[in-house]
Amino acid sequence: MKTRAIVHGAVSIVNAIPTGLGAALGIDLTTIVEAELFESNKRELDVEIKLEDEEIEDTVLLEKVVDKLLNIVGEGKAGIHLDIYSNIPIARGLKSSSAVSDAVVLAVSKLLGVRLNLIDAVNLAVDACIEAGVSITGAFDDAVTCMIGGVNITDNYQREILTHWSMDEDLSILISIPEEKKYTRELNVEIFKNIRNLSSRAFTLALNGLIWDAMIINGFIIASALDIDYRPMLAVLRKNILACGVSGKGPAIVAVTTPDYENEVEREFRNFGKTLKTKPNNKIAEVKVLE
Repeated sequence: MKTRAIVHGAVSIVNAIPTGLGAALGIDLTTIVEAELFESNKRELDVEIKLEDEEIEDTVLLEKVVDKLLNIVGEGKAGIHLDIYSNIPIARGLKSSSAVSDAVVLAVSKLLGVRLNLIDAVNLAVDACIEAGVSITGAFDDAVTCMIGGVNITDNYQREILTHWSMDEDLSILISIPEEKKYTRELNVEIFKNIRNLSSRAFTLALNGLIWDAMIINGFIIASALDIDYRPMLAVLRKNILACGVSGKGPAIVAVTTPDYENEVEREFRNFGKTLKTKPNNKIAEVKVLE
């Protein structure tokens, strides 16, 4: 039997690290995972990964997810092959870890006959992200948003969705992607204590529906705390945008605008490196049996 899961990406509205309270918006970038069993006399994970213009060698997160699912079924010996494709740039704050962990949970649980609802699947993925050291809070906001799309405002410590709504898919989302990468394990967590009050104010705006104001404020807070180049933000703030900000721990900068103005925003972002264009995503993750 072979299974396939399709999960979409997300960008930050408010980073959850300072307070444990976060907000994220689904975007139409994609991670696809196909899973199948093979005979083995031990627990064995075989992985083939295809990322656009990226390389990844660390499979600890994938191993954590698969081990958790094998423990549920009580299987001590099993070989699982994963084919992974993603167009989400890694280590830029664009939720690549949340997307791939969600997708592996869905594909492998279907393969093993483990019945999980979407929130159970998210919680398993969050646990794996914490254990693998790719997230500080577990990024429940990101994992939920990758799984169900739309806008999600969450309490990451309680793992609770405080509010959710769909986003206008006719909006344009542009992402400035520097060459630099930032890994969670390299962050100085103590620095986030200094921005807790400001972050809390940004979160309150988001909870009250003012997500674009929250995204801008969060962007400058995170850029200042993590010494991220915020010149792309300053450049596009002079244009016709709804919002811009740092996604996750960065260094990616995101701008939200309408199709009429996406070209002028893209021209500004191109002065700082690679640029991606996408749309909001409201679709729920999919999983199915292929054969």
